[in-house]
Amino acid sequence: MNTIEATKVSQFTYLLDKIASAEFRQEPFKHLEIFDFLSEEHFNAVINASQIAIAKANDTKSLIDTLIEQGYEIIAFPGCTTSVKAYLKWLKGQSGYTNVETCEGFGLAFRLKTPQNNILKQLREFFHSEEFKNTLREKFNITRPTKYDAGLQKYLQGYEISPHPDIRSKALTYMLNVNPSVNSEDLDIHTHYLTLKPKKRFIGEFWRYNEDYDRCWVPWEWCDTVKQQTKNNSIVIFAPSWDTLHAVKLNYDHLATQRTQYYGNLWYTDMPTQGPMPDYQQFEIQGRLKPQPGSETTLQMLKRYAKSLIRLG
Repeated sequence: MNTIEATKVSQFTYLLDKIASAEFRQEPFKHLEIFDFLSEEHFNAVINASQIAIAKANDTKSLIDTLIEQGYEIIAFPGCTTSVKAYLKWLKGQSGYTNVETCEGFGLAFRLKTPQNNILKQLREFFHSEEFKNTLREKFNITRPTKYDAGLQKYLQGYEISPHPDIRSKALTYMLNVNPSVNSEDLDIHTHYLTLKPKKRFIGEFWRYNEDYDRCWVPWEWCDTVKQQTKNNSIVIFAPSWDTLHAVKLNYDHLATQRTQYYGNLWYTDMPTQGPMPDYQQFEIQGRLKPQPGSETTLQMLKRYAKSLIRLG
């Protein structure tokens, strides 16, 4: 990093201090949640930047065209399609969406590829700096090799990911709300953080004790929302595990404003080929698991059921 780049990053070192000094919250799972993450000056500069505060659009096609003109690209993203044609058809109530069965629809996700405003350029350099990535690794004690992916993203109506803890190859994820609307906290656009309902908690135990199996999405009705990340300029950071259930379902007018986040992940690069992922339907097993003679523990029962998943798959 040259002197000019280092100077640009140094103005955000207070963010590194906030992460390093933040205390972990334990409900509904271990995570960081930091309010007023960006300084007031930096936050106001971000949400008022022309590439963030997009003018109200007359229709969805015009909005999509404007976002592309502003330097955004449609990206492949869970809960989303990359087909504008399919998305517009779905918005009109026509058939043909491709999201998973646990969701009712899909959205479009955009990532800003060519920031023009100084604050957006500088924050991109900061969020991609080794100082920032190392702070995350140290805070969450991530010692295995990782790769990094991050960006400034906007999401349109219909974007939905049902409750899931993330797959095992993901080492860390963060989401920073930078919504330009003054009433964004009241909109139905925010990430849910959840727990499994009592009758479904065996699924978490299965994920916890069977590391050869990956973790799937589950239906909303199997979970309870503990909280939502509604606060603007708040960041949530966590290392995915068996209990890190989170979800989102957008239901809002994206012509007036768009859900906007800095979003990033660390991914393990030393993972073997992804293991089998039991479908949520394979966890519909009430009545199937019955203790064997003797004192079979819950863990033993779950491991026995894991063998049946191989046959079912």
